[in-house]
Amino acid sequence: MDVLIKKARVIDPTQHLDSQLDLYINSGILVAMASNLEVDHVRQVDGSGCIICPGLVDLSCNLREPGYSQKGTIDSETAAAAQSGYTHICASPSTSPCTDTPAIVQLILDRAHQARHCRVYPVGALTRNLEGQQLSNMAALRDAGCIAVSNGSGDCDENMTLLRCYEYAASQGLPVFIQAQDKHLGKGCIHEGAIATRMGLDGIPIIAETLSISRHLQLLHHVGLRGHFNQVSSGSGVELIRQAKRAGQDITADASIAHLSFNETWVRGYDSQYHLHPPLRSEDDQQALLVGLADGTLDGICSAHQPHEEAAKKAPFSSTEPGMASYDMLIPLALQLIRNQTIDWVTLVDRLSIAPARIAGINRSGLQVGVKADLCLIDPNYRWTLDASTAVSTGTNQPLWEQHLQGRSLLSICP
Repeated sequence: MDVLIKKARVIDPTQHLDSQLDLYINSGILVAMASNLEVDHVRQVDGSGCIICPGLVDLSCNLREPGYSQKGTIDSETAAAAQSGYTHICASPSTSPCTDTPAIVQLILDRAHQARHCRVYPVGALTRNLEGQQLSNMAALRDAGCIAVSNGSGDCDENMTLLRCYEYAASQGLPVFIQAQDKHLGKGCIHEGAIATRMGLDGIPIIAETLSISRHLQLLHHVGLRGHFNQVSSGSGVELIRQAKRAGQDITADASIAHLSFNETWVRGYDSQYHLHPPLRSEDDQQALLVGLADGTLDGICSAHQPHEEAAKKAPFSSTEPGMASYDMLIPLALQLIRNQTIDWVTLVDRLSIAPARIAGINRSGLQVGVKADLCLIDPNYRWTLDASTAVSTGTNQPLWEQHLQGRSLLSICP
């Protein structure tokens, strides 16, 4: 790609850079970055009012392939990720079959390479078939290209099994990605509270998350293993992460864009588009997540992208499949955090790009002249409507469907 982007606000926290500059990219290389660049015979893009930052990195997404092609494919969902400014994404092992063999890892990598939208980093299964009973072959998964292991949204009942999993992961230098929720306490479909009671739905108590976080923290500490907590949903969960970090434990955590943007009140009316796992929690919990994001307790924002076909959400609320297709909506939702003065632009770029890259172990140099360009261009003022003509993901479970939105990624360049 050859392009000259003029007069954009360039933000790169790795260089403490926040300035209006021009960028010249030639054959995919960032050739020059300065004020008032002039280059003949090259496509020019007016970046006035736009933001250029290192490409976004997603620590938790579901690409659905293999096994769930009616919901999405690696081609369709990496295209949606790239449209939203992502250049690197970590793919959940929750496929069918799950990512517990080198053959599945290779399939994912091959199809991502064929699609050529963004770089995909498979997260391997912690246990065989994600059943929480037998250890996966983590050495083979690492050699095949997995950057971490996870049991997806499931868990291991037996502490001894989980301990052995963590010991094996540590021996292979693999961090563990954890979605902490006790599966016995987490059998409901909505946050346990007054709204769940009024709606007559089974609730999931916060202790389903905090009990699981505490358990994993102790086992991680015992083994000396680095862990990352995906999709923290409660204020109590944030506080446990905060205390563990203060004690010096080697952990990180993120929250999903949905849990930062919505809360349990959006479920009123039995709108299944807001049926998530973990559930949207109280307004107080949402506020605690935002505070944790601002003060660095939560290191990143993940998409938790889970595309579904229309039929998956067409049932009584408790019988619908949980999840939200968030890629198409991500930039408008993330910019709302700035408009609400929750965080500033530099912090947002760090939480969407810099910190997630560090957590995933992705080797990148930011916006450095002389290396392959890895960036996205965001127009915060771009006004558009999310509908069939603008959506890129095949997931129909997008609660902002046919709404007028502000802000969109105009360009992403993946190295």
